[in-house]
Amino acid sequence: MATYDEYLPELRTASLFCDMTDAEILLVLNAMQPPIKKGPPQKQKMANGEEKLNTFRMVLRSHPVTPLAPRYFKYDMPKFGEPGMLMAEIPALSRMQDYVVPHGRPHGAPGRPKHTQEIETLEFTPDMITAFYSSESAPAQGKMLRNFLGILAQKVCDIRQELFLLRDGRDMYSGLTLKTDKVLHIRSAGVAANVVKKAVRLWNAIHPELPAECIIGGSVDLIHQVKDGAPCDVLVMADETLIKSMLMPDYVTGYRLFAGNKMVVMGSEENPISRDDWQEKLLAPDATFGHFSPWGDPGGYRAVMAMLLAEKIHPGLSNKLMQHPGHKGMARLAEPEPQPAMYTFGYYSMAVSRNLPFAELPPEMDLSAPALAETYATAVFAINAGTIVTGAPIAHAVTIPVGANNPDLAKAFCQLFMQSDFSAAGFITRSGVYGEDPLV
Repeated sequence: MATYDEYLPELRTASLFCDMTDAEILLVLNAMQPPIKKGPPQKQKMANGEEKLNTFRMVLRSHPVTPLAPRYFKYDMPKFGEPGMLMAEIPALSRMQDYVVPHGRPHGAPGRPKHTQEIETLEFTPDMITAFYSSESAPAQGKMLRNFLGILAQKVCDIRQELFLLRDGRDMYSGLTLKTDKVLHIRSAGVAANVVKKAVRLWNAIHPELPAECIIGGSVDLIHQVKDGAPCDVLVMADETLIKSMLMPDYVTGYRLFAGNKMVVMGSEENPISRDDWQEKLLAPDATFGHFSPWGDPGGYRAVMAMLLAEKIHPGLSNKLMQHPGHKGMARLAEPEPQPAMYTFGYYSMAVSRNLPFAELPPEMDLSAPALAETYATAVFAINAGTIVTGAPIAHAVTIPVGANNPDLAKAFCQLFMQSDFSAAGFITRSGVYGEDPLV
């Protein structure tokens, strides 16, 4: 008998099980017993060679994991590869191929995305969905059937638009199609999360026709998501240099700076720290201090750079900090958050927003002063074998990827975002444009 409880986090995100409790999801699945299939997706063929259409599969997990994208309407299908996506055809749902002219897509136009991941899926049949199992499971099964019909109705609406595009002589895979994405996708580094979320709330009050949804993450991780094709209309980055080195010119054509920052050491009410005693407290034998992961978050590698630059203050101090037994945060962990510690290297804006006691570092260490750019450049860190970051005055930036679904509205969102009160949020004033200005 298949066990489904280990997949509950993914099952909760599926449109097929929306508005159902964990107990109801498990009840109906344990009654139906849809098999769990693992491995790359394979088209199923009948004895005569035709594709089998009386089963459909729902993605449980993909490997590597596809990040979840928010859905504006609960019956919208998840994006390609996400948990909850229905693979193959729902029985008797779509006959789009009957209307597609062979080789009708213009040369060079992109086709459907290719699924290069290995996946785990649930496999259903119509009889399995509609069979009566017991009076105990019937209410939960009824909710799932309601969701199934909601998905069908939403898909029919999508197909009607696809048919319109085909019959109107337009290629539904080309850049000339009507935009069907109902969400403005914002991806933001954690350092700007509060300001971005405030801009999102304001945007949604003004633009109910295209609400914005925000995904927060480390800047390096967000860049990889954009390169992997994740939907992104606006990208807010903690480190402008990453845009130049990892995204330009193929993925973005320019960006605008919106703020600067500096590195500090944060404490707590139980463990206060100041500019007068930070060395003494960090070097105490029983002290612990940490930072974000330097492998995926600029806040992490900037913390490491600050420690490396401590050599400019006192010879040998850098090695004492980096090699201290209480130094946490250098392990390659999936979760970028700092491990629990007495003190944390982080941004000044973070200390202000969290109202924490903190120690200001000397300008030679804190990565804040443009006049000390040459000094900062002596600190380097290898994120991976192909990407080395060099110390520089901290500058945060916003850009619009070339593949944005809604570039004009993305520009309008950027203009709204740039009206934010960054100083009140603890940022240092900094401005400038590199390459093409995304706001113009």
